[in-house]
Amino acid sequence: MLRSLFAGVSGLRNNQVRMDVIGNNIANVNTVAFKAGRVTFKEGFAQLLQGASRPPGDQGGINPVQIGLGMQIGSIDQIFNQGNLETTGLNTDVAIQGDSFFVVRKGNQSFYTRAGNFQVDANGQMVSPANGFIVQGRMYENGVLQDGIQDIRLPFGQKVSAKPTTEAVLAGNLNASAPVFQGDFQDPIDRALPINEKSWTESQIAVFDSQGTKRDIKIQMWKTGPNSWDWQIDPIASGVIENFQTDANSPPSDIPLPTPIAGYEILPANVKVYSSSGTEYLSPADYSFSSGPPPAVQFTASMPASSEIKISYFMSPTAATASENSGTFTFDNAGIMNTNISAAINFAVPGANPVQLNLKLNGGVSGLTQFASTASTAVLRDQNGYTAGTLQNFSIDRFGLITGFFTNGTTSSLAKIVLADFNNPSGMLRIGDNMYQESANSGGAVLGFALEGSQSQLTSGALEMSNVDLAQEFTNMIVAQRGFQANGKVVSTSDEMLQELMSIKR
Repeated sequence: MLRSLFAGVSGLRNNQVRMDVIGNNIANVNTVAFKAGRVTFKEGFAQLLQGASRPPGDQGGINPVQIGLGMQIGSIDQIFNQGNLETTGLNTDVAIQGDSFFVVRKGNQSFYTRAGNFQVDANGQMVSPANGFIVQGRMYENGVLQDGIQDIRLPFGQKVSAKPTTEAVLAGNLNASAPVFQGDFQDPIDRALPINEKSWTESQIAVFDSQGTKRDIKIQMWKTGPNSWDWQIDPIASGVIENFQTDANSPPSDIPLPTPIAGYEILPANVKVYSSSGTEYLSPADYSFSSGPPPAVQFTASMPASSEIKISYFMSPTAATASENSGTFTFDNAGIMNTNISAAINFAVPGANPVQLNLKLNGGVSGLTQFASTASTAVLRDQNGYTAGTLQNFSIDRFGLITGFFTNGTTSSLAKIVLADFNNPSGMLRIGDNMYQESANSGGAVLGFALEGSQSQLTSGALEMSNVDLAQEFTNMIVAQRGFQANGKVVSTSDEMLQELMSIKR
Protein backbone atom coordinates (compact mmCIF):
# COMPACT_ATOMS: atom_id res chain seq x y z
CA MET A 1 0.00 0.00 0.00
CA LEU A 2 1.42 3.41 -0.90
CA ARG A 3 2.61 5.54 2.00
CA SER A 4 1.51 8.65 0.11
CA LEU A 5 -2.10 7.50 0.45
CA PHE A 6 -1.95 7.69 4.24
CA ALA A 7 0.03 10.94 4.15
CA GLY A 8 -2.72 12.47 1.99
CA VAL A 9 -5.40 11.18 4.33
CA SER A 10 -3.64 12.80 7.30
CA GLY A 11 -3.53 16.06 5.35
CA LEU A 12 -7.23 15.84 4.60
CA ARG A 13 -8.14 15.09 8.17
CA ASN A 14 -6.02 17.80 9.77
CA ASN A 15 -6.85 20.54 7.25
CA GLN A 16 -10.46 19.74 8.04
CA VAL A 17 -9.70 20.37 11.74
CA ARG A 18 -8.13 23.68 10.78
CA MET A 19 -11.27 24.57 8.86
CA ASP A 20 -13.35 23.66 11.91
CA VAL A 21 -11.37 26.13 14.03
CA ILE A 22 -11.68 28.84 11.35
CA GLY A 23 -15.41 28.23 11.16
CA ASN A 24 -15.72 28.54 14.95
CA ASN A 25 -13.77 31.80 14.90
CA ILE A 26 -15.99 33.29 12.22
CA ALA A 27 -19.14 32.08 14.01
CA ASN A 28 -18.01 33.94 17.15
CA VAL A 29 -17.02 37.17 15.43
CA ASN A 30 -19.71 39.02 17.47
CA THR A 31 -19.38 37.05 20.71
CA VAL A 32 -18.49 39.23 23.72
CA ALA A 33 -14.78 38.95 24.59
CA PHE A 34 -14.32 35.84 22.41
CA LYS A 35 -10.70 34.80 21.86
CA ALA A 36 -9.83 33.32 18.47
CA GLY A 37 -8.23 29.92 18.04
CA ARG A 38 -5.30 28.98 15.85
CA VAL A 39 -4.20 25.57 14.51
CA THR A 40 -0.54 24.70 13.97
CA PHE A 41 0.67 21.52 12.28
CA LYS A 42 3.68 19.31 12.89
CA GLU A 43 5.31 16.59 10.86
CA GLY A 44 4.12 13.06 11.56
CA PHE A 45 6.22 9.93 11.92
CA ALA A 46 9.17 9.39 9.59
CA GLN A 47 10.17 5.89 8.49
CA LEU A 48 13.91 5.27 8.50
CA LEU A 49 15.01 3.35 5.38
CA GLN A 50 18.73 3.71 5.89
CA GLY A 51 20.70 5.09 8.76
CA ALA A 52 23.47 7.64 8.56
CA SER A 53 27.14 6.55 8.43
CA ARG A 54 30.30 8.29 9.51
CA PRO A 55 32.66 9.44 6.83
CA PRO A 56 35.49 6.85 6.45
CA GLY A 57 39.02 8.01 5.88
CA ASP A 58 38.91 7.93 2.09
CA GLN A 59 35.29 9.07 1.36
CA GLY A 60 32.41 11.11 2.69
CA GLY A 61 29.62 10.13 5.08
CA ILE A 62 26.07 9.14 4.12
CA ASN A 63 22.92 10.89 5.36
CA PRO A 64 19.99 8.90 6.70
CA VAL A 65 17.27 7.94 4.25
CA GLN A 66 13.75 8.67 5.66
CA ILE A 67 10.23 8.88 4.32
CA GLY A 68 7.62 10.98 6.13
CA LEU A 69 4.27 9.41 6.96
CA GLY A 70 2.11 12.56 6.92
CA MET A 71 1.30 15.37 9.35
CA GLN A 72 -0.45 15.88 12.68
CA ILE A 73 -2.04 18.65 14.77
CA GLY A 74 0.76 20.42 16.60
CA SER A 75 -1.45 22.68 18.75
CA ILE A 76 -4.74 24.52 18.83
CA ASP A 77 -3.87 27.80 20.56
CA GLN A 78 -6.13 30.43 22.10
CA ILE A 79 -5.04 33.91 21.06
CA PHE A 80 -5.55 36.24 24.04
CA ASN A 81 -4.85 39.48 22.22
CA GLN A 82 -6.84 42.46 23.51
CA GLY A 83 -10.17 42.96 21.75
CA ASN A 84 -11.53 46.39 20.86
CA LEU A 85 -13.97 48.06 23.27
CA GLU A 86 -17.59 48.78 22.36
CA THR A 87 -19.48 51.47 24.28
CA THR A 88 -22.87 50.34 25.57
CA GLY A 89 -23.77 52.94 28.21
CA LEU A 90 -24.99 50.29 30.68
CA ASN A 91 -23.41 50.67 34.10
CA THR A 92 -23.41 46.89 34.62
CA ASP A 93 -21.27 46.33 31.50
CA VAL A 94 -17.56 46.18 32.30
CA ALA A 95 -14.63 45.63 29.93
CA ILE A 96 -11.12 44.54 30.90
CA GLN A 97 -8.11 46.23 29.34
CA GLY A 98 -5.26 43.87 30.06
CA ASP A 99 -4.69 40.15 30.53
CA SER A 100 -6.89 39.52 33.58
CA PHE A 101 -10.18 37.67 34.02
CA PHE A 102 -13.32 38.28 36.06
CA VAL A 103 -13.93 35.69 38.76
CA VAL A 104 -17.40 34.15 38.95
CA ARG A 105 -18.60 31.36 41.19
CA LYS A 106 -21.12 28.59 41.20
CA GLY A 107 -21.38 27.16 44.70
CA ASN A 108 -17.81 26.57 45.84
CA GLN A 109 -16.34 26.32 42.34
CA SER A 110 -14.69 29.31 40.68
CA PHE A 111 -14.71 30.06 36.96
CA TYR A 112 -13.15 32.84 34.93
CA THR A 113 -14.42 34.99 32.09
CA ARG A 114 -13.51 38.00 29.99
CA ALA A 115 -17.15 38.77 29.19
CA GLY A 116 -18.32 41.62 31.41
CA ASN A 117 -21.96 41.85 30.29
CA PHE A 118 -23.23 41.43 33.86
CA GLN A 119 -26.70 41.89 35.30
CA VAL A 120 -28.23 42.34 38.75
CA ASP A 121 -30.65 39.53 39.65
CA ALA A 122 -33.72 39.55 41.91
CA ASN A 123 -31.53 39.13 45.01
CA GLY A 124 -29.29 42.05 44.08
CA GLN A 125 -26.42 39.75 43.07
CA MET A 126 -24.22 40.72 40.13
CA VAL A 127 -24.30 37.71 37.80
CA SER A 128 -23.29 36.53 34.35
CA PRO A 129 -26.51 36.42 32.27
CA ALA A 130 -25.37 33.31 30.37
CA ASN A 131 -25.51 30.97 33.37
CA GLY A 132 -26.21 32.96 36.54
CA PHE A 133 -22.71 32.54 37.97
CA ILE A 134 -22.11 35.24 40.62
CA VAL A 135 -19.37 37.85 40.19
CA GLN A 136 -16.82 37.84 43.00
CA GLY A 137 -15.21 40.70 44.90
CA ARG A 138 -14.86 42.25 48.32
CA MET A 139 -17.79 44.02 49.97
CA TYR A 140 -17.89 47.24 51.97
CA GLU A 141 -19.84 47.63 55.19
CA ASN A 142 -20.35 51.18 56.44
CA GLY A 143 -17.50 52.32 54.23
CA VAL A 144 -15.05 49.69 55.50
CA LEU A 145 -13.65 47.10 53.07
CA GLN A 146 -14.32 43.62 54.45
CA ASP A 147 -11.89 40.70 54.33
CA GLY A 148 -12.45 37.74 52.06
CA ILE A 149 -13.67 37.28 48.49
CA GLN A 150 -17.43 36.85 48.33
CA ASP A 151 -20.50 37.30 46.13
CA ILE A 152 -21.11 40.90 45.07
CA ARG A 153 -24.59 42.04 46.10
CA LEU A 154 -26.07 45.41 45.12
CA PRO A 155 -29.66 45.30 46.37
CA PHE A 156 -31.64 48.35 45.34
CA GLY A 157 -33.44 49.63 48.41
CA GLN A 158 -30.39 48.95 50.59
CA LYS A 159 -30.34 51.57 53.32
CA VAL A 160 -27.59 53.86 54.50
CA SER A 161 -27.90 55.14 58.05
CA ALA A 162 -28.38 58.78 58.87
CA LYS A 163 -25.43 60.89 59.94
CA PRO A 164 -26.06 63.52 62.62
CA THR A 165 -24.77 66.98 61.84
CA THR A 166 -21.69 67.84 63.90
CA GLU A 167 -20.52 71.03 62.21
CA ALA A 168 -21.63 73.85 59.93
CA VAL A 169 -19.76 76.75 58.34
CA LEU A 170 -20.68 80.43 58.50
CA ALA A 171 -19.29 82.45 55.59
CA GLY A 172 -20.14 85.50 53.55
CA ASN A 173 -20.11 89.23 54.10
CA LEU A 174 -21.63 91.57 56.68
CA ASN A 175 -22.45 94.98 55.24
CA ALA A 176 -19.92 97.52 56.52
CA SER A 177 -22.21 100.34 55.35
CA ALA A 178 -25.07 99.24 57.62
CA PRO A 179 -25.99 101.62 60.47
CA VAL A 180 -25.46 100.54 64.05
CA PHE A 181 -28.52 98.80 65.49
CA GLN A 182 -30.43 100.94 67.95
CA GLY A 183 -32.23 99.54 71.00
CA ASP A 184 -32.54 95.98 72.32
CA PHE A 185 -32.50 93.31 69.67
CA GLN A 186 -35.60 91.18 69.32
CA ASP A 187 -36.43 88.53 66.79
CA PRO A 188 -37.19 90.50 63.60
CA ILE A 189 -39.98 88.05 62.85
CA ASP A 190 -41.90 89.37 65.86
CA ARG A 191 -41.52 92.95 64.65
CA ALA A 192 -41.99 94.17 68.23
CA LEU A 193 -39.67 97.16 67.60
CA PRO A 194 -39.05 99.26 64.52
CA ILE A 195 -35.82 97.90 63.06
CA ASN A 196 -33.58 99.20 60.31
CA GLU A 197 -33.50 96.33 57.83
CA LYS A 198 -29.80 96.86 57.07
CA SER A 199 -28.78 96.70 60.72
CA TRP A 200 -29.45 92.98 61.08
CA THR A 201 -29.38 89.81 59.05
CA GLU A 202 -30.18 86.18 59.66
CA SER A 203 -29.59 82.82 58.02
CA GLN A 204 -31.22 79.46 58.52
CA ILE A 205 -29.92 75.96 57.81
CA ALA A 206 -31.29 72.45 58.20
CA VAL A 207 -29.31 70.04 60.37
CA PHE A 208 -29.98 66.37 61.10
CA ASP A 209 -30.29 64.49 64.38
CA SER A 210 -29.16 60.90 65.05
CA GLN A 211 -32.31 59.50 63.38
CA GLY A 212 -31.93 61.66 60.30
CA THR A 213 -34.79 64.00 61.17
CA LYS A 214 -34.30 67.48 59.78
CA ARG A 215 -34.00 70.21 62.40
CA ASP A 216 -33.68 73.91 61.65
CA ILE A 217 -31.34 76.39 63.33
CA LYS A 218 -30.95 80.08 62.60
CA ILE A 219 -28.21 82.61 63.30
CA GLN A 220 -29.12 86.27 63.78
CA MET A 221 -26.51 89.04 63.54
CA TRP A 222 -26.93 92.76 64.24
CA LYS A 223 -24.42 95.56 64.06
CA THR A 224 -23.31 96.97 67.43
CA GLY A 225 -20.31 99.13 66.42
CA PRO A 226 -18.24 100.25 63.46
CA ASN A 227 -16.38 96.92 63.32
CA SER A 228 -18.45 94.61 65.50
CA TRP A 229 -21.58 92.52 65.16
CA ASP A 230 -23.36 90.61 67.93
CA TRP A 231 -24.80 87.24 67.08
CA GLN A 232 -26.98 84.52 68.54
CA ILE A 233 -28.00 81.06 67.38
CA ASP A 234 -31.37 79.48 68.11
CA PRO A 235 -32.56 75.99 67.25
CA ILE A 236 -35.97 75.91 65.62
CA ALA A 237 -38.13 72.87 66.24
CA SER A 238 -40.52 73.25 63.34
CA GLY A 239 -43.25 71.22 61.74
CA VAL A 240 -46.11 71.36 59.27
CA ILE A 241 -49.59 69.86 59.39
CA GLU A 242 -50.34 69.42 55.70
CA ASN A 243 -53.65 69.45 53.82
CA PHE A 244 -56.15 69.54 56.65
CA GLN A 245 -59.66 69.47 55.19
CA THR A 246 -62.28 71.39 57.19
CA ASP A 247 -65.86 70.11 57.36
CA ALA A 248 -68.33 71.67 54.94
CA ASN A 249 -71.00 72.30 57.60
CA SER A 250 -69.20 72.74 60.91
CA PRO A 251 -65.54 73.80 60.91
CA PRO A 252 -63.40 72.13 63.63
CA SER A 253 -63.08 73.89 66.92
CA ASP A 254 -59.34 73.24 67.15
CA ILE A 255 -56.43 71.32 65.60
CA PRO A 256 -53.91 70.08 68.21
CA LEU A 257 -50.21 70.72 67.66
CA PRO A 258 -47.39 68.43 68.90
CA THR A 259 -46.48 68.76 72.56
CA PRO A 260 -43.40 71.01 72.89
CA ILE A 261 -40.19 69.29 73.98
CA ALA A 262 -38.49 70.20 77.23
CA GLY A 263 -37.10 73.71 77.15
CA TYR A 264 -39.21 74.85 74.20
CA GLU A 265 -42.63 76.34 73.65
CA ILE A 266 -44.94 77.14 70.76
CA LEU A 267 -45.76 80.84 70.69
CA PRO A 268 -48.80 82.31 68.93
CA ALA A 269 -46.50 84.29 66.63
CA ASN A 270 -44.91 81.04 65.55
CA VAL A 271 -48.15 79.43 64.34
CA LYS A 272 -49.25 80.26 60.83
CA VAL A 273 -52.31 79.13 58.87
CA TYR A 274 -52.14 78.99 55.09
CA SER A 275 -54.60 78.35 52.34
CA SER A 276 -54.18 75.24 50.23
CA SER A 277 -51.93 77.18 47.83
CA GLY A 278 -49.41 77.58 50.64
CA THR A 279 -48.91 81.27 49.95
CA GLU A 280 -51.98 83.08 51.24
CA TYR A 281 -52.59 83.71 54.95
CA LEU A 282 -56.12 83.26 56.18
CA SER A 283 -57.51 86.13 58.17
CA PRO A 284 -56.31 86.11 61.83
CA ALA A 285 -59.93 86.62 62.81
CA ASP A 286 -60.61 83.10 61.64
CA TYR A 287 -58.46 81.44 64.31
CA SER A 288 -56.81 81.93 67.67
CA PHE A 289 -54.11 80.06 69.59
CA SER A 290 -54.40 78.04 72.77
CA SER A 291 -51.21 77.70 74.82
CA GLY A 292 -52.65 75.14 77.20
CA PRO A 293 -51.38 71.58 76.93
CA PRO A 294 -51.49 70.49 74.24
CA PRO A 295 -51.32 73.73 72.26
CA ALA A 296 -53.89 73.98 69.51
CA VAL A 297 -55.15 76.24 66.77
CA GLN A 298 -58.72 77.20 67.61
CA PHE A 299 -61.03 78.34 64.81
CA THR A 300 -63.83 80.87 65.12
CA ALA A 301 -67.21 80.55 63.46
CA SER A 302 -65.99 82.75 60.63
CA MET A 303 -63.51 80.11 59.51
CA PRO A 304 -64.40 79.27 55.87
CA ALA A 305 -66.23 75.98 55.64
CA SER A 306 -65.08 73.17 53.35
CA SER A 307 -61.61 74.61 52.83
CA GLU A 308 -58.21 72.99 52.60
CA ILE A 309 -55.63 74.55 54.89
CA LYS A 310 -52.05 74.03 56.05
CA ILE A 311 -50.74 74.83 59.51
CA SER A 312 -47.06 75.45 60.28
CA TYR A 313 -45.27 76.13 63.56
CA PHE A 314 -41.85 76.21 65.17
CA MET A 315 -40.80 75.89 68.79
CA SER A 316 -38.74 78.56 70.48
CA PRO A 317 -36.46 77.94 73.49
CA THR A 318 -37.99 79.03 76.79
CA ALA A 319 -34.67 79.43 78.61
CA ALA A 320 -32.20 82.20 78.00
CA THR A 321 -29.78 81.57 75.16
CA ALA A 322 -26.73 79.67 76.37
CA SER A 323 -23.50 81.65 76.42
CA GLU A 324 -21.84 79.46 73.80
CA ASN A 325 -24.76 80.14 71.45
CA SER A 326 -24.04 83.85 71.24
CA GLY A 327 -21.09 86.23 71.00
CA THR A 328 -19.50 89.05 69.01
CA PHE A 329 -17.70 89.17 65.69
CA THR A 330 -15.01 91.84 65.41
CA PHE A 331 -13.20 92.98 62.26
CA ASP A 332 -10.14 95.08 61.50
CA ASN A 333 -10.27 98.20 59.38
CA ALA A 334 -9.69 96.09 56.24
CA GLY A 335 -12.87 94.09 56.90
CA ILE A 336 -11.08 90.88 57.94
CA MET A 337 -12.20 89.05 61.08
CA ASN A 338 -9.86 89.56 64.02
CA THR A 339 -10.43 86.26 65.77
CA ASN A 340 -11.88 82.89 64.86
CA ILE A 341 -15.06 82.11 66.77
CA SER A 342 -16.19 78.58 67.64
CA ALA A 343 -19.72 78.05 68.89
CA ALA A 344 -21.01 74.82 70.43
CA ILE A 345 -24.75 74.49 69.88
CA ASN A 346 -26.56 71.85 71.91
CA PHE A 347 -30.28 71.20 72.03
CA ALA A 348 -32.52 68.25 72.80
CA VAL A 349 -34.87 66.61 70.31
CA PRO A 350 -37.59 64.07 71.02
CA GLY A 351 -36.79 60.44 70.32
CA ALA A 352 -33.16 60.98 69.31
CA ASN A 353 -29.79 61.93 70.73
CA PRO A 354 -29.23 65.64 71.43
CA VAL A 355 -27.90 67.66 68.52
CA GLN A 356 -24.35 68.83 69.26
CA LEU A 357 -23.14 71.19 66.58
CA ASN A 358 -19.90 73.14 66.19
CA LEU A 359 -20.05 76.35 64.18
CA LYS A 360 -16.91 76.98 62.13
CA LEU A 361 -15.77 80.32 60.72
CA ASN A 362 -12.93 80.57 58.24
CA GLY A 363 -10.52 83.49 58.28
CA GLY A 364 -9.49 85.72 55.41
CA VAL A 365 -11.55 86.78 52.42
CA SER A 366 -12.92 83.23 52.00
CA GLY A 367 -14.53 83.34 55.43
CA LEU A 368 -16.71 85.90 57.20
CA THR A 369 -15.85 89.47 56.21
CA GLN A 370 -17.14 93.03 56.66
CA PHE A 371 -16.98 94.87 53.35
CA ALA A 372 -19.23 97.63 52.09
CA SER A 373 -22.11 96.27 50.04
CA THR A 374 -25.80 96.82 49.41
CA ALA A 375 -26.81 94.02 51.81
CA SER A 376 -25.34 91.43 54.14
CA THR A 377 -24.79 87.98 52.62
CA ALA A 378 -23.52 85.97 55.60
CA VAL A 379 -25.11 82.52 55.54
CA LEU A 380 -24.85 79.18 57.28
CA ARG A 381 -23.78 76.47 54.85
CA ASP A 382 -21.85 73.23 54.35
CA GLN A 383 -23.30 71.19 57.19
CA ASN A 384 -22.05 67.59 57.25
CA GLY A 385 -25.14 65.60 58.22
CA TYR A 386 -27.78 63.84 56.21
CA THR A 387 -30.92 61.78 56.60
CA ALA A 388 -31.20 58.06 55.96
CA GLY A 389 -31.32 56.99 52.31
CA THR A 390 -31.80 53.98 50.05
CA LEU A 391 -29.66 52.75 47.16
CA GLN A 392 -30.84 54.30 43.90
CA ASN A 393 -28.02 53.72 41.42
CA PHE A 394 -24.34 52.80 41.21
CA SER A 395 -21.25 53.24 39.08
CA ILE A 396 -18.02 51.29 38.52
CA ASP A 397 -14.65 53.03 38.10
CA ARG A 398 -11.46 51.81 36.43
CA PHE A 399 -10.26 50.28 39.69
CA GLY A 400 -13.37 48.09 39.91
CA LEU A 401 -14.77 50.10 42.84
CA ILE A 402 -18.58 50.04 42.85
CA THR A 403 -19.97 53.26 44.33
CA GLY A 404 -23.62 53.52 45.34
CA PHE A 405 -25.75 56.65 44.95
CA PHE A 406 -28.44 57.01 47.61
CA THR A 407 -31.68 58.95 47.71
CA ASN A 408 -30.33 61.30 50.39
CA GLY A 409 -27.69 62.59 47.96
CA THR A 410 -24.78 60.70 49.52
CA THR A 411 -22.44 58.18 47.95
CA SER A 412 -20.89 55.13 49.55
CA SER A 413 -18.49 52.40 48.46
CA LEU A 414 -20.36 49.11 48.05
CA ALA A 415 -17.94 46.55 46.61
CA LYS A 416 -14.73 46.05 44.66
CA ILE A 417 -14.49 43.64 41.74
CA VAL A 418 -11.66 41.12 41.99
CA LEU A 419 -9.58 40.05 38.97
CA ALA A 420 -7.53 36.91 38.32
CA ASP A 421 -4.26 36.58 36.42
CA PHE A 422 -2.64 33.39 35.12
CA ASN A 423 0.93 32.59 34.13
CA ASN A 424 -0.36 30.77 31.02
CA PRO A 425 -3.89 31.89 30.10
CA SER A 426 -3.67 29.91 26.84
CA GLY A 427 -3.55 26.77 28.96
CA MET A 428 -7.04 27.33 30.42
CA LEU A 429 -9.96 25.05 29.57
CA ARG A 430 -12.94 26.45 27.70
CA ILE A 431 -16.17 25.15 29.23
CA GLY A 432 -18.71 27.19 27.21
CA ASP A 433 -20.81 30.25 28.13
CA ASN A 434 -17.68 32.43 27.69
CA MET A 435 -16.22 30.68 30.76
CA TYR A 436 -12.79 29.25 31.44
CA GLN A 437 -11.46 26.88 34.07
CA GLU A 438 -8.00 26.24 35.44
CA SER A 439 -6.03 23.38 33.90
CA ALA A 440 -2.82 21.58 34.83
CA ASN A 441 -0.79 23.92 32.59
CA SER A 442 -2.53 27.26 33.17
CA GLY A 443 -1.15 27.85 36.63
CA GLY A 444 -3.18 28.91 39.61
CA ALA A 445 -5.25 32.10 39.69
CA VAL A 446 -3.46 35.11 41.21
CA LEU A 447 -6.19 37.37 42.62
CA GLY A 448 -5.94 41.14 42.82
CA PHE A 449 -7.68 44.38 41.95
CA ALA A 450 -7.44 46.50 38.82
CA LEU A 451 -4.23 48.56 38.92
CA GLU A 452 -3.62 47.15 42.42
CA GLY A 453 -1.82 43.84 42.17
CA SER A 454 -3.07 43.47 38.60
CA GLN A 455 -1.91 45.60 35.69
CA SER A 456 -5.34 45.47 34.05
CA GLN A 457 -7.91 48.22 34.35
CA LEU A 458 -11.68 48.27 33.91
CA THR A 459 -13.94 50.38 31.71
CA SER A 460 -17.56 50.70 32.81
CA GLY A 461 -20.32 51.10 30.25
CA ALA A 462 -18.37 49.14 27.63
CA LEU A 463 -17.75 45.56 26.50
CA GLU A 464 -14.72 43.89 24.98
CA MET A 465 -15.40 42.74 21.42
CA SER A 466 -14.23 39.51 19.83
CA ASN A 467 -10.60 39.60 18.69
CA VAL A 468 -11.38 37.60 15.53
CA ASP A 469 -9.74 39.20 12.46
CA LEU A 470 -12.04 38.38 9.55
CA ALA A 471 -9.43 39.26 6.92
CA GLN A 472 -6.97 36.85 8.51
CA GLU A 473 -9.63 34.17 8.91
CA PHE A 474 -10.66 34.37 5.23
CA THR A 475 -7.00 34.10 4.23
CA ASN A 476 -6.58 31.08 6.50
CA MET A 477 -9.73 29.62 4.96
CA ILE A 478 -8.22 29.85 1.47
CA VAL A 479 -4.99 28.22 2.66
CA ALA A 480 -6.91 25.42 4.43
CA GLN A 481 -9.08 24.86 1.37
CA ARG A 482 -6.07 24.64 -0.95
CA GLY A 483 -4.27 22.35 1.45
CA PHE A 484 -7.32 20.10 1.59
CA GLN A 485 -7.57 20.08 -2.23
CA ALA A 486 -3.86 19.30 -2.66
CA ASN A 487 -4.04 16.42 -0.21
CA GLY A 488 -7.14 15.20 -2.02
CA LYS A 489 -5.07 15.12 -5.20
CA VAL A 490 -2.43 13.06 -3.41
CA VAL A 491 -5.10 10.53 -2.38
CA SER A 492 -6.64 10.37 -5.87
CA THR A 493 -3.25 10.06 -7.56
CA SER A 494 -2.21 7.33 -5.14
CA ASP A 495 -5.47 5.56 -5.92
CA GLU A 496 -4.76 5.77 -9.66
CA MET A 497 -1.32 4.32 -9.08
CA LEU A 498 -2.81 1.42 -7.14
CA GLN A 499 -5.35 0.92 -9.91
CA GLU A 500 -2.53 0.78 -12.44
CA LEU A 501 -0.77 -1.75 -10.27
CA MET A 502 -3.92 -3.90 -10.12
CA SER A 503 -4.17 -3.84 -13.94
CA ILE A 504 -0.72 -5.41 -14.40
CA LYS A 505 -2.22 -8.85 -13.79
CA ARG A 506 -4.48 -8.51 -16.79
